[in-house]
Amino acid sequence: MIKSALTTKKAIVALTALSVIPVSAESPPEIIPPAKAVSAADIKPALAKDDLDEEQMRLATIIHKRIVDYKQIKNKTNDNKEQPFASYKESLKTGVQFNMLPVKGGSFTWQGDKEGDKLEVNLSSFWMGEKEVTWEEYEPFMLSEIPRQKDGQVLEFMREQIENDIDFLARPTPPYHPMTFGMKRDGHPAISMTQHAANKYCQWLSYQTGHFYRLPTEAEWEYVSKAGTTTKYSWGDDPAEGNKYAWFGGDAASHYQKPGAKKPNPWGFYDMHGNVMEWTLDQYVPNRKEYFGKDTVTNPWVKASKPYPHVVKGGHWKQTLADIAGNGRQQSDPKWKQSDPQNPRSIWYHTDTPWLGLRVVRPAKIPTAVEMYHYWNSGVAEDD
Repeated sequence: MIKSALTTKKAIVALTALSVIPVSAESPPEIIPPAKAVSAADIKPALAKDDLDEEQMRLATIIHKRIVDYKQIKNKTNDNKEQPFASYKESLKTGVQFNMLPVKGGSFTWQGDKEGDKLEVNLSSFWMGEKEVTWEEYEPFMLSEIPRQKDGQVLEFMREQIENDIDFLARPTPPYHPMTFGMKRDGHPAISMTQHAANKYCQWLSYQTGHFYRLPTEAEWEYVSKAGTTTKYSWGDDPAEGNKYAWFGGDAASHYQKPGAKKPNPWGFYDMHGNVMEWTLDQYVPNRKEYFGKDTVTNPWVKASKPYPHVVKGGHWKQTLADIAGNGRQQSDPKWKQSDPQNPRSIWYHTDTPWLGLRVVRPAKIPTAVEMYHYWNSGVAEDD
């Protein structure tokens, strides 16, 4: 059953404005064939197929159609040939661009910090952001011109005045203070959003681009961080090499840096260690093998079932080298909203996390509209 019925407002905006351009005209991107499709995903709890919020399902259906239509247009312009699984540059309406790199599906050993917590993980192919999401990418989503309720929904009396479905997407209310915390903005990572805000950014980005975007699962994030290595860090086990690849060990006066200033990992991704921590989709569970109840998992996702804790990865610039290892796990905490003046707490901002950001993923296979709904709507955005 679907709750809170609402009327569909407008047909989908024309797709001709969407654009994807090659990463570099001088250096054509490497073309990697997608890995063979793997078996059904291990997702717990299972994704519900009914009792969904109708407005959110309506929007997910609209975006799903937009993405499928855009793919069909691209196929027609390419003589219906399969699109190459290659690096590409995404261009937003504001003129901001970011690079997405292909990650061929494969397997790796997922070793937790609990005894016996060891899993073999199989992953399907996906793209991931070469760098962390910057303020230039995130702020057009964060700063809505339309007045909104605390949950980010459009005020009811304004609904009839809205002509574009993108304006019905939940957007953050105005922040309490500049979310850069006195640090530089231009070219630097967007920070201090909640996981809910990060999920909604991915939904907004998907509508904007005609590509499905979401947060990475913990397994996807760690797979990319390891980049095919078996060492503690993607550059090896030598701590002396760390400063070439990561921002870490900063003092009280230090701050985040522009993504991409250090060397990339072997797969070309920057700042997988240090700089700012990054959200994943997963709820934190102490022992993943015990949770899934098997030795091998496929596309695992511990779906959120409560507001805290969720998994953040990668460490930040004030932490030690040991804290920024690729297999390290940090848990989100209600204390991250300690300075939040709202009652109840905001679902959009962690007011005490100037070191928490995000990076986006695009699966090679387009999910269903119901799956998109669940990636963007956890149902547990509000604090207890």
